This record gives sequence, C-alpha cells and structure tokens, in this order.
Amino acid sequence: MRTLVLCVDRDDDIGVKTGVKGPVIGREDNLAVATKLGLADPEDADVNTVLTAISIYDDLKKAGKEAEIATICGDVRVGTISDGILTGQLEQVIEETRPTGAFLVSDGAEDEYIFPMIASRIRVDHVRRVFVRQSPALESTYYMIAKAMKNKKVQRRILFPIGLVITIFGALYIINPALAPSFIGVAIGLYVIFLALGISGSPTEWAHRLNEGYERFKNNLISGDVSIIFSFVALVFFLLAIFVGLDAIQGNDSLGQMFVHFSAASLWWFILALLIFEGGRVATAYFRKGKVPKHVLVVAATFIAIGLVFFATLQSLSIWLGMEDLQNSLWLIYVSTGLAVFIGIAGAISYRSREKELPAEETWRH
Repeated sequence: MRTLVLCVDRDDDIGVKTGVKGPVIGREDNLAVATKLGLADPEDADVNTVLTAISIYDDLKKAGKEAEIATICGDVRVGTISDGILTGQLEQVIEETRPTGAFLVSDGAEDEYIFPMIASRIRVDHVRRVFVRQSPALESTYYMIAKAMKNKKVQRRILFPIGLVITIFGALYIINPALAPSFIGVAIGLYVIFLALGISGSPTEWAHRLNEGYERFKNNLISGDVSIIFSFVALVFFLLAIFVGLDAIQGNDSLGQMFVHFSAASLWWFILALLIFEGGRVATAYFRKGKVPKHVLVVAATFIAIGLVFFATLQSLSIWLGMEDLQNSLWLIYVSTGLAVFIGIAGAISYRSREKELPAEETWRH
C-alpha cells in the first residue's frame, strides 16, 4: 500500500511567489519549495502546510510504510479555473505515484473546497488542517466571510441595506445634519422588525405580494369578509390610544406616575379598538350566514369588565403613589369593581343558559 501525502495550494501562492510550477513531487523538491517560499514570504501559511506534509511523510517512512509526497498548485483566479488546474495536476500525480490512499494537508477551509474532487479520484484516509499558532482561525474566518459575501441572500439582506443606509445618511447629512441620525435609526429599526417577522424580498417580490394581497382583499370582500376593514379601523384607534397616552405623560412624572397617566388616558381607547376588531368578526358572520353570533354581547361585556378592573387597579395605584386623594378615589374603585363583577356574573349566567338552548355548532367563533 502506498500513501500519498498531498498538499494543496488552491490559490497558487507557491507559483506566484517562487515561480515553481506544480505539481511538486518528492520530498527534496517539496523541501526546496518550502524553503524558497519561506524566504520569499515567511508569513505565508503555505510554508507551514508544505512543512507539515513533509513531517507526515517522514513519520510514515519511519513507521515502515510506503509513502510519497506531492504538492499541487491551482491559480490566483480561485474557482473553476484553479480547480480545473488542480484536477489536471492531481491526475498527473496519481499516474506517476500510483497511490492506494491519500493524506490531505491544507491550510484552511478554502483549500478543502477541492476535497470532493480529490475524494472522487482517490481514497482520502486522513485530512490535516494546518494553522499558524498566533492566529489559528484567521484564514478560515476570512474565507468564510468572503464566501458569505458572495451569497445572493447575504448580499440582498445585509450588503444592500448597509449600502442604502450609508447613502441615505450621507444625503440627509448634507441637507440637514440633525435629521440624518434619527431617520437612519427609524430605518434600521423597521428593517430589524421586518426581519424578525420574516418580511423580506426584492422589489419585484414585494410588488407580487402587494398584488396578491389586493386580490385576496377583493375576494374576501366579495365573499362577505369585512373583518379587514374593521381591523384597519381598530389599528387606527390602537395607535390613537398610544398617542393619547403619551400626550398625557408629564415631564416631571416618576416611572410609576407615567404608567398611571398613560394607562388612564389610553385605557378606553384600547378597549374600543378591541371592540371594533371583534365587531369585524360579527359583521363577517352576519354577511356570510345572515345572522349575528349569539354571544356577541357576552364578549363585548367581558372586554368592558376587564377595562373596569384595570381602571380600579389604576385608581389604587394613584392612591398609593399619592396622585389621588383616598376619599375622592375610593368610591370609583368600589363602583368600577362592582360593575365588573356584576357584568362578569351576568355574562357567565347568560353564556350557560344559551349553551343549553343552542346547537353545539352555533358558538361565537363560528
């Protein structure tokens, strides 16, 4: 059995820096190449690779095994050109040495791209990656990043947004320097949200999605589904609730006071948004089936009861934080809590009685 210790220089650093053409076969020739390359560029990783291959070759010979060593060199135009040259040199080495197996020695991930080509022509019994101790992952990291940058998805999702942000920032900075940072912050925030929600694609894909969305919206309206209109109105009221709450916050408030002021001002706007949203389901059910769900009032009452409980909680917090007087707020807590309990009990009784009267399929969600 003859083992071929094969050293791979995919980007032909040896040829470029020493003028030696591959393949380099034999221990003496490889040692001469390593010495010449080391003198030309002592920091080149291929010096360590060739010397490691020689060391492995020597160990095999000391163990009494039949072995041969060879170095194949590609081309500075890494890719199909360099791999084609490596293929030709590999076949030449195999023809001259007639090995039964190979030990592959490389200086990182870039050279190992040729592994499938080698394995298809000769059995690979061992792979050895050689790193410079001072920076063991530098070359592999570089090639991994370089490969990622060539990926179309990476270009579209990372490189294009970065380039667009830099361009917009530069243009806005020329027009209004104070506006540029805030605008870029908003743009980056929206982009991150889109990525988190899985919203991505090229302008063509976006146009296709918008067209599909319009067709789906039109078909839903024709079939009687008006929930999307109610959902849009509910979203408007939801955003309005946020703005009203923020407007109610005073600059000298503590964190607790800010929470109370925001919640008290926006609470019923949020409840109204929920009622409008559920109203869309009711309207859709009516247009599709010609009848209103029996439990619509129970659901509406439940939202109102939740609002009353939350309102009572806010009043309690106001007293605790010293924002309201105990005598003036206590009756509001009692009334809102009592109404919430009354609505909850009435809704539960109504729900149980209607469940007994109605067929199983006539439920709220239907």
